[in-house]
Amino acid sequence: MQRQNSEKQIKLIPLKAEHIDRVYEIEKLSYSNPWTKFGFLSETRNPFSLPFVLVKGEEIIGYIVLWDYGESLHIANITVHPDYRRRGYGHFMIDFARGKARELGKKMVTLEVRESNTPARKLYEKEGFEAIGTIKGYYPDNRENAVIYRLKLED
Repeated sequence: MQRQNSEKQIKLIPLKAEHIDRVYEIEKLSYSNPWTKFGFLSETRNPFSLPFVLVKGEEIIGYIVLWDYGESLHIANITVHPDYRRRGYGHFMIDFARGKARELGKKMVTLEVRESNTPARKLYEKEGFEAIGTIKGYYPDNRENAVIYRLKLED
């Protein structure tokens, strides 16, 4: 499935092996404890994973990895290249996740985020997610807490 926004000339396409180097480059620019290339490659082979890259023109500028969990669709990773942040691309990908969840008959979308990641938390809250809990010491690099977010979907 391809989801496109012609106004911004962006689209989400399935992540493939040839995208891994660019995705990993963005990942390293964005996180202190990045996923590995092998981790992303594994997502392309995992039957419960729905990984996509965000493409603007011919350039990959972000990605989203969704996991199919029972009643929910979980956003395992969502990232926009630092040069393209605060332009609505995160909203575009969350809207895509919401649509994919409805398409799959899910009741909610979930995710976790670093407690200190204020910009991401504001984005999720603006999109209607609610904080429902905390996982103490979740992130292995500095033992930072994760905040769990849930977005209930209307029938």
